[in-house]
Amino acid sequence: MDSIVLASRSPRRKEILERLNIPYIAFDIDIDEKLTNVRNIKSSVMEVSKKKAAAGACHFSKGLVVGVDTVVYFNRKVLGKPENTGSAYKYIKMLSGNTHCVVSGITIRDTCGGNVYSACSLTEVSFIKMSDSEIKNYLAADEWKDKAGGYAIQGQAALYIKGILGSFYNVMGLPVEELYRLLKKFNYFESRGRYQPVNK
Repeated sequence: MDSIVLASRSPRRKEILERLNIPYIAFDIDIDEKLTNVRNIKSSVMEVSKKKAAAGACHFSKGLVVGVDTVVYFNRKVLGKPENTGSAYKYIKMLSGNTHCVVSGITIRDTCGGNVYSACSLTEVSFIKMSDSEIKNYLAADEWKDKAGGYAIQGQAALYIKGILGSFYNVMGLPVEELYRLLKKFNYFESRGRYQPVNK
């Protein structure tokens, strides 16, 4: 298969693509990821994913560029990456005993043909009610660092998650079901060299 261009620095997204045996080139981009409208979260994350794909596409004359934006969303608020232990505690305390949403926008852009396809994925994640000591024990492991919402579903936080509704991989940061569906629109899995990336 041809390599896709992953317009992301996320180690979780790289890990998922490796699990799926989809070859990729990771290309780090720098864009403003600020959401324009948190009340319409689906539209906002898709808009950012389009910006990421477009920014990556500027550097390739040929290839499929994948842009993804994932947020943790609770009570009409986006929970980003905690800045310190205090904000991580606040986030986990907020999620404890509640159900929140993880929302991803994904866009794939053909730099040569010009076609662009986007999709959105939403997963509900339910945490058990955590005691104060459980929260402190979790935070002591430092797993909350560099994680939206202060947790990673594939890590220690799994001990406190009682269920999810939707895509597991979406919570990790890459909705593979939508990725597969969009790649099929480009006939990617039948391509032989058609989408192999070429730098400008």
